[in-house]
Amino acid sequence: MRAAACGQPTFVFFPHAGGSPLSVGRLAAALPGSAGVAAVRLPRGDERAPGEPPRRAAAAADLLAQELAGFPSRQGAGESPRLVLVGNSYGALLAYETAHRLACHATFPERLIVSGFRAPMLAPAEAPLHLLPPHRLRIELAARFGAAPPEVPAGQAGGLETALRADLEACETYRHTHAEPLAVPIDVLHMTEDASLSAADLRAWEAATTAPMRIVRCAVGHFPWTTHPQEMARVLDQLAQGTQPACVPPTTTTVHSE
Repeated sequence: MRAAACGQPTFVFFPHAGGSPLSVGRLAAALPGSAGVAAVRLPRGDERAPGEPPRRAAAAADLLAQELAGFPSRQGAGESPRLVLVGNSYGALLAYETAHRLACHATFPERLIVSGFRAPMLAPAEAPLHLLPPHRLRIELAARFGAAPPEVPAGQAGGLETALRADLEACETYRHTHAEPLAVPIDVLHMTEDASLSAADLRAWEAATTAPMRIVRCAVGHFPWTTHPQEMARVLDQLAQGTQPACVPPTTTTVHSE
């Protein structure tokens, strides 16, 4: 964790399925030194009674919201920090769920930045991955996302694969339950080299908030924190500072604003 300079944003990163705080290392190093950085360690407990469906995503968001709600007091400053929640893939879903739960703690993120995940109120569109045998899982990950997650190289089993499967199950068994949208601005990164999502999947994030929502096009694939950390750091900083992101191609589409 890195503390923010006075008045600067603190980026709270939610990694992809199977990821860890190490997933954020190159991206965090590329952000301005004045920006705060926190990377969540994804909770992977299974909170359910026998016979009940898994609620891993909800339970994980509950734990993360409790942790982040205490963030201002740990900073020791007179003002609450400028929390910017940033999630990629499964991390986008967790960031969204955590933003909902933070409202119960009277802690309100400044904005939510998501990528690599369809709008959470949409029904699942593909067959689940978490029960596939290892070889088939690697093939399907490569087919959908272009590569296996960086923290799970081909042929590696053990704890990393267990973490990946737990996160995939949480993602694939998730069902949206919120009656009211967020009141937090949402920036959706449209990663144009990521074939796992359609433009309609991303536009549907409009229904997730009553605040402004925009789509920002970036010529990157599904794991840009690893492949394009400098470019992503620049985009995140511009979004947090309220300036026009200069993506490649340098195009943004405002879906709605209020």
